Amino acid sequence: MSETINFISVVVPCLNSENTVEKCIHSLLEQNYPSNFCEIIFVDNGSKDKTIDIIKKYPVQLLIENEKNPYVARNKGAVNSRGQILAFTDSNCEADKNWLSAINDYINRGVEVSQGPGFLTKQKEIIPRAECNQWVMKDDDFWGDGKNIALLKSVFMEVGGFPTHYTGGDSLIVYKLKTSGYNVRYNENQKVYREFSTKFSVLLKKNWKYGKGDIAIDLFNNRLDKKKKYVLCMKSFLRFFIKIPEAKNPEEFFISNFYYHTMKITRSISYIVNYKLVLNKCKDIEGFTQVDRPNP
Repeated sequence: MSETINFISVVVPCLNSENTVEKCIHSLLEQNYPSNFCEIIFVDNGSKDKTIDIIKKYPVQLLIENEKNPYVARNKGAVNSRGQILAFTDSNCEADKNWLSAINDYINRGVEVSQGPGFLTKQKEIIPRAECNQWVMKDDDFWGDGKNIALLKSVFMEVGGFPTHYTGGDSLIVYKLKTSGYNVRYNENQKVYREFSTKFSVLLKKNWKYGKGDIAIDLFNNRLDKKKKYVLCMKSFLRFFIKIPEAKNPEEFFISNFYYHTMKITRSISYIVNYKLVLNKCKDIEGFTQVDRPNP
């Protein structure tokens, strides 16, 4: 563990998570990190199942956010936190026992935003593995993922927290911080393991939602181009046998390829179909631009 031990506030939004939230809580309470240097804040976003009852059994904080928006919930947890560092994950994730230590280590190196891999899983089913295979992060190729991101609270407050206009707020905040000169780094040791749905239809719906988020991200980056999505659709059909990273056997290779291109096409079609709708909802995103860093 690094010499300096910072106080870390863990913020977890949750909604109808009775099947996964207990594993999440146990993983956070069993961290290889001093318990007096961290707090765990769950923000319920309108659960109708037993999620709240489960959370109340454990020594963690519980907040209620009635507006159903995970970014609003994350922001509420952050505003009500005491930590120097904010660490975000989701209620369907289990944190590695060294998760907080890995975050603390990077912050002590001068990193202001530490993004860990968002698509790791302990599941053995082929569909969750295929979902993870299409989202492999690297030092020079990573994005914002709200289920495994940590940053200085001071930085979070400087930029106004997560944008709450639409999906993709976690990617947008990382883009914003990068372009504004903050020290944003990928941390491969900062691991959480997500429990994905094993239903193809559920993940298809999620990737449709990602397509909407792509529009907001492109708007922020001034690279909106509806036509390019048509081209991407066609290329995905033609490049079926491109190797997917980390496919471990022939079955996984084939299924991951099929899954990857199906989801890529789904996102592209979603982009095209929802283009005007999202544009109208995100008119204010042009104000979510590069910020001038406060003087040290």
